[in-house]
Formats: sequence, structure tokens, C-alpha cells
Amino acid sequence: MSKLLDIITTTLDAKKANDIVVIDFKQENPLYDYFVVADAPSLRQINAVAEDVVDAIEKAGFGVKHIERERESTWILIDAFDVVVHLFLTEERGHYNLEKLYQDLI
Repeated sequence: MSKLLDIITTTLDAKKANDIVVIDFKQENPLYDYFVVADAPSLRQINAVAEDVVDAIEKAGFGVKHIERERESTWILIDAFDVVVHLFLTEERGHYNLEKLYQDLI
């Protein structure tokens, strides 16, 4: 695993994100190496977790290319170049079911 991926998963775990799943795309896609999928039970928590992940990435000297979220969003996407983080509100994660979409890579 990469240092960036370790920073992201460690931060998610420390901030009590639920069911952290890493999907390895290194052999499948030249644009990014990993998707990380996690959830939290409230909008306040997914926003706080997202902020902490971005802070940890930047403090480690890595960059964040883009953050996709709207006010009251139930899905936050953090594009950190080689790693893309998907944070969901717990009740919405099953609706999008990214793990099923990419189940052959897990």
C-alpha cells in the first residue's frame, strides 16, 4: 500500500468512520490507484471526517485535487490524485453500493 493510502485509512479509522473498504485499481485504471469507501451516521460526522482527511493529506505533504460536496450532501468525494475517497451517510451508502459495482476488485 502507499503512504497516502495509509494516511487516509488511518485517519478514517481514528475518526470512527464505518466499514472502511479499499478497492485497488492499480492494474485497472491509469488515473488513480485506489478508491476508499467509508460511511458515518450523520451529516455532521461525514463533514468532520472529510475535513480531517483533507487536513491529514495536506499535513503529510500530499495534495488534494478536488473535493466534491454540496451543502447537506450525503456523499463527499475527495480526489487526492492516486486515492479517491468516497464518504457516505450510512443510510445512503447501500443505495450507491460502490462495493458491488467493483466487487471483482475487492
